Amino acid sequence: MSVVASCPSTKVELTLSAINLKDTNIFSKSDPCCVVFQYVQQAGCQGWKEIGRTETIMNCLKPEWNTKIYMEYYFEERQKLKFEM
Repeated sequence: MSVVASCPSTKVELTLSAINLKDTNIFSKSDPCCVVFQYVQQAGCQGWKEIGRTETIMNCLKPEWNTKIYMEYYFEERQKLKFEM
């Protein structure tokens, strides 16, 4: 993504949830949180940058997080996002 400051943009709000998460705990259900990354490419620097993370929800395999993630959306530009639980 090569975002130019003059590109039209707007702020967007991401509301996150997940279903069918793998249970990685032995004695209880998993305690998921979600970390959101955006791929950035700027003047010789490129890679995944964390743009937000949700709260942890205890003992849940189908979380609906309350934390909102806000990001700038640039029109006519491809923007890659990665979600890690």
